[in-house]
Amino acid sequence: MNLIEQSTRGLVLCALLGVATMALAECDNSPNSPGELHVCKPWPAEDGMNIGVRATPVQGAENAKVPRYNLDVALLLDDSGWAVASYNKDLARRSDGFALQGVQIDTGRYQLSEEERAFGLRATYRRASSTHPHEKTVLTLFVRDGKGLPPRLEGLVVDERRAELSRGGECVGRSRTLYRTLELGNGQRNGHADLLVRTRIVDTEHFKGPAGCESRDLAPRDSRVTLHYDGQRYPLPKTLTGA
Repeated sequence: MNLIEQSTRGLVLCALLGVATMALAECDNSPNSPGELHVCKPWPAEDGMNIGVRATPVQGAENAKVPRYNLDVALLLDDSGWAVASYNKDLARRSDGFALQGVQIDTGRYQLSEEERAFGLRATYRRASSTHPHEKTVLTLFVRDGKGLPPRLEGLVVDERRAELSRGGECVGRSRTLYRTLELGNGQRNGHADLLVRTRIVDTEHFKGPAGCESRDLAPRDSRVTLHYDGQRYPLPKTLTGA
C-alpha cells in the first residue's frame, strides 16, 4: 500500500470515527432495536452530563407475552457520549403478568446528603385484563459512586391504578387509584436525609344508574411514612412496594 492509499484510508477512518462520536453524543430517545425502550435527559447536577436509560428485550423475548428486559442506566459525557458511570440489571420476567411499558427519567432535587444527589427512574408496568386491569409506576433513585450508579431507593410504587370489574363491562365493580409523593424530611440518619412518603388512595364504585354507567368516589385515605437510610439504601416496607 502506497503513502497516498494509506493517507486516504486514514482520512476515511477518522471521518467514520467522527460520525460515530457525534451519534453517541446526541441525547435522543431513538431505540436501537425493535422493542427497546430508550430515554436520555441532561443531568442538571453535573454540567456536561446526560442520563441515559435503555431497556432491551432479552434475545428470544421480543414476541413473548411478557418480555424480559435488560436494563442499562448510565451517566454520559454530552460531548462524546462515553459512559463515566453505569448500572446494569436483568429485569426478570414477572410471574404476575405485568409487562414493562415505559421508562422516564426523574431529575428532581433528591439531595440525599451533602455529597450525594440522586436522580430517579420511573418504570411503568401494565397487566392487561378486561376484568382486572392493573397499571403501576415504580421509582428507583440512583447516585453516582465512582464508576457505579448504586440504587439508594428501589421499588417505590408512586402511581397505581387497578380495578375489579364485572365480565359484562366497566359498569359494575370497584377501582382504586393510588398517588405517592416523595420529599426530603427534616431528620437524618447515617449522614443522609430522611425521606417522607405521602400516600393518597381513592376508591371508586362503578354501577349502572338511570343515565347508564355511573361512578362514585369514596372518601380519600391519606397516610405518610418516613424512610431512614441504613448505610447503603432506604429500605421499603412491603406496603410501599405493592408486594
